[in-house]
Amino acid sequence: ASNGGAATPGTFFTQFGAVEVTPRNFFKLMQANEMALLFPGGVRESNHGKREAHTLFWPGNATEFVRVAAAHDALIVPFAGVGVA
Repeated sequence: ASNGGAATPGTFFTQFGAVEVTPRNFFKLMQANEMALLFPGGVRESNHGKREAHTLFWPGNATEFVRVAAAHDALIVPFAGVGVA
C-alpha cells in the first residue's frame, strides 16, 4: 500500500544510521566499537516544539546508557544545543 511518498515513522532517520534508543541497541553499538550520538529522548526530544521547551522525554532507564558506555570504556562527551528546536 502506498502512503503517498511519506516516510513511515523512523525510516527517514534510519537512512542515516539511526537506531531506536534502547539500552540493548546501545549495547550492540558499544560492543561493535561504534561511535554513537545519543539523544536519550530519541527523535521526539531532539525535535520538540516550542511549547515543549525545557522538557525531557527520557526513558525511565536513561542511566543504563551511562553504565553501558562505562562498561565499554567509551568516551562520553556531553553537549547541548540551545535554540535549535
